Amino acid sequence: MEPGTCPVWQTNCKISVRDYGNLLSVDSPRADGKYTVTKSVAESVFNLTPREKAVLTSWLVEQRRNGTQAPEITSTILQEIESRRPLSFSEKIDRALILTEKNISKIGDELGLMTGQSPTSLGNQMMALTEIQDSDELFAFVQILSETGFIKEGEILGELSYSPTFLGWQRIEQLQSRAVDVTQVFVAMWFHDLTNDAYDKGIRPAIEDSGYRSARIDQKHHVNKIDDEIIAEIRRSRFLVADFTCEPGKPRGGVYYEAGFASALPIPVIWTCKETSIDDLHFDTRQYNHIVWHESSDLYTQLKARIGAVIGDGPLLKVRT
Repeated sequence: MEPGTCPVWQTNCKISVRDYGNLLSVDSPRADGKYTVTKSVAESVFNLTPREKAVLTSWLVEQRRNGTQAPEITSTILQEIESRRPLSFSEKIDRALILTEKNISKIGDELGLMTGQSPTSLGNQMMALTEIQDSDELFAFVQILSETGFIKEGEILGELSYSPTFLGWQRIEQLQSRAVDVTQVFVAMWFHDLTNDAYDKGIRPAIEDSGYRSARIDQKHHVNKIDDEIIAEIRRSRFLVADFTCEPGKPRGGVYYEAGFASALPIPVIWTCKETSIDDLHFDTRQYNHIVWHESSDLYTQLKARIGAVIGDGPLLKVRT
């Protein structure tokens, strides 16, 4: 790799060109690692807003954590980024605290974020993971973290640093106690004879062939209140597939609720709908990039491709291979 410019952030990086000059392989500190992008898509990436670039960067981080060493930025991914909800401030704080715990060696240590006006390696990781757009926002974010009582600001050789407080360590402990099953995918859909084929030949095999297992609340044995059980299963899922196929003029309110709850956590949601139900989609969700399918085989093909592009291969796929 040779010195170059990161297509996402226009910062220093290492870069190489493959496939007859069409594919760029990038290793960017500002994007917290490696990714690939074609030259044509790189032009679109350049024109993204700073907020969209921040959301794209957190997507790259998530893909690497799921085992994809160099995620590819495609035109499909850019469409997903446009409709992806940015992190809430509370989510930014939680991500920052988890990153802190992974980088600190012992209680009382301070972590450096900036050297002059340039982020350190940890500073770049912090910005990539929390969708922070620039150094000024990083400074402001750390100051607010200090005001909340989660961290204590400090200096290392006159430069910005910080360490967790008692409240910060308590919050880290709470976050670590959350049980998330990285193999589970929650499926929200209309449970009916008319949709059994879509699930059995489309949704379920697409999930399984991507390295995950599907979870439907109607197929789980439990003695709890159904609403509580749905919320619990969504919380512990890696992502959610929401299919909005319905009877004409009768949208499935439960699917909207479950997709909205997952989005608020945030847990990634993949939106699907049979072409015959498109006109019944609520206007609040039409802006999302739905997979519009015609038959079960078509649903399988599109859903498997979307999972691979947006989520990445799951751990069960690695076990089988």
